[in-house]
Amino acid sequence: MLFKSVVLFFVFVNVLAKEPILEIPNLDHIFDNLSKNEWDADEVPCRDKIFNILENVKNSTLWATWVWNSIDQSPTGIFFGARYHLGSYDQCLRPPWLATHPELRTQYCLAEIEMNKDGIKKMEEISDPYVRAEDYYLDITSHFGRSFSYIAHGVCLPAGCPTKSAVKFVQALMSTGHLRAARDAAVSIHHCEEAAAPREYSTGYYVFMYTIAALLFIAVASTFYVSEYPVTASSNSFVNHVAKSFCLRRNWNTVFKSDEDELPCLHGIRFLTAIIIAFAHCLAISQGTSVSNAIDFDRMTTDKPAMAVVTTHFDVLVDTFFSLSGLLVGKSLATLDITKSYTLMKNIIKRYIRLVVLLAVTVFYVAHISKHTDDGPVYPKIAFYEQEMCEKNWLPALLMVGNYYNALEMCQPATWYIPCDFHMYVMTLVLLYMYRKNSRIGTAAAAIVFVISFIMPMITIYVYDLPAILAYNLGVDINIRPNSTFRNFYIKTHNRICPYAIGLAAGYLMSIYKPKDYRKIWSKTVSFLGTYVSLNLMLVILALGHLCLVYRVHGWLACIFATFERNLFAVAVLGVVIFCIYGQVPLINPFLSWSVFAPLSRLSYGLYVIHIALLYQTSSMRDNMKHHLFQTLMNSLGLVVVSLLLSLMVWLLAEAPLVNITNPYLNTKGPAKEKVEISRDGAYHNDTSKQKSL
Repeated sequence: MLFKSVVLFFVFVNVLAKEPILEIPNLDHIFDNLSKNEWDADEVPCRDKIFNILENVKNSTLWATWVWNSIDQSPTGIFFGARYHLGSYDQCLRPPWLATHPELRTQYCLAEIEMNKDGIKKMEEISDPYVRAEDYYLDITSHFGRSFSYIAHGVCLPAGCPTKSAVKFVQALMSTGHLRAARDAAVSIHHCEEAAAPREYSTGYYVFMYTIAALLFIAVASTFYVSEYPVTASSNSFVNHVAKSFCLRRNWNTVFKSDEDELPCLHGIRFLTAIIIAFAHCLAISQGTSVSNAIDFDRMTTDKPAMAVVTTHFDVLVDTFFSLSGLLVGKSLATLDITKSYTLMKNIIKRYIRLVVLLAVTVFYVAHISKHTDDGPVYPKIAFYEQEMCEKNWLPALLMVGNYYNALEMCQPATWYIPCDFHMYVMTLVLLYMYRKNSRIGTAAAAIVFVISFIMPMITIYVYDLPAILAYNLGVDINIRPNSTFRNFYIKTHNRICPYAIGLAAGYLMSIYKPKDYRKIWSKTVSFLGTYVSLNLMLVILALGHLCLVYRVHGWLACIFATFERNLFAVAVLGVVIFCIYGQVPLINPFLSWSVFAPLSRLSYGLYVIHIALLYQTSSMRDNMKHHLFQTLMNSLGLVVVSLLLSLMVWLLAEAPLVNITNPYLNTKGPAKEKVEISRDGAYHNDTSKQKSL
């Protein structure tokens, strides 16, 4: 009996040793589907390598199982808004045997799958759980245009496989899943990336990097020269002027230096607005790059109405910058000497230099550096596309015409604010120049410009049949350029003049009733009530914008809302400023005037410009992100800190030196005794008297 048992045991072990691995149904199904396809001659090597992978997965060979395990077998979470199913990008491209077994090199391909080839979508909610699943993920879109029929799917294939072979593999893979519509979906390959592929660096890359290194060397050397040889450096030679202009200590002090004519509360408003806009951009790009629970963002409009009110119409906050910019320009017009054409051009060039340096740094960073700073399955789809746009359209961006010229391929769309601000500054100086030459013609021209700018939003909304507010379409792509509201209304200077003009008017009044002479003329009660009304007016505009988005307001209501909302918001912002300056607003004014905000405010322009370029790094994600407001807040605060540090670096190495070098040649202000003062009746005369009543 014992002998029989031993014999049976060895027979059983021998059978197990020769027993093949259990069949894997999905692999067999994929193999059969691929075998039935027609393969071109150039695809045969790829087909054979794919078959080799499938056979070795059945045998549980490490290298093949490694490849197969890096692929998501079936998309999950699409009903809750997950679009990207990326597998394991790093596992596909970084196996440990890559150097010793080059024949096993692989490539990562991102496939785009559209299950609804007709593109017909219904704007409705499905609450019946017993309907066909296809009725949900094929036919409906969310309130934000989110589509459920689009999938971006990452697959790992042998290196050298052509894209048409990758399409066949993805189609075979989708045929094994539970999504019926995916079995006959339209598949395209966005890009493929081979493991250990050599990186090619452009000439622009080396120019950018060597320029930064050269500026750093000059700044350090200049700082050493000025500090160690102060007597020699004090002479007025051009070399010494350049050295003093690059001195890091001097430029550092300008960030923290205070001016007696400053309006302290503006620092807090400007910096906090920049933070809020950075948060809004983080929120928008996280939704565009797809989060695993994206439908939570849509449901926020109904589940959390209070939060939705202040998060769905963030874009109106940009008018804070326009109104404050107009305020500062209007306040300084009295001291500008533009009675001659060359002084007019000097002021324009001065403003251009102030705006273009940071813009140029970020444009060339995106065009030549960003593609080399990171990688990832979605990185080529987003960051490489933005790099291509800036490489093609860097000149219109630097010439401040990007918001008009070829807006469909605009470099860094979020920087539309910069050319708008520049256009309005130039327009203001030209009108002032006309007024100084002939007050009647200047006044008439300014009135015409203001009337046209007031009605242009209404005309634009009506002609293009646009919604009341900018509605981000989260259907398939993060690219906002094709959005008609953004392209035809949102970024155009002629639709943005009124908030700037309102700021100019406030600045004009401040040049007459100087804040240093009229501080605290209003009581605490009047100041508190005025600030309270202004803040509530902001909330009302945000709430109305939310309602316009939810109810998809079009037509005349949209025209009326678009015409008045930004003007009223500018009035509300300036109301807070005026009551803080001329009144006694408890808590709010001390907070906004906190000295810490002063240097941060001076760097806020750099924060705005730089954080946009850094946001493209978000596309280096390896997996779906999660929609969570607190997490977005943490990410945006980190982005703010890094952007501020980079803004400071650009100021020290490039902005401040260029401003210092050019200032002597662009100075248009006369001596203090010759300053021009604007009077109440609009005339201008020498500063000989002050009137102290409002």
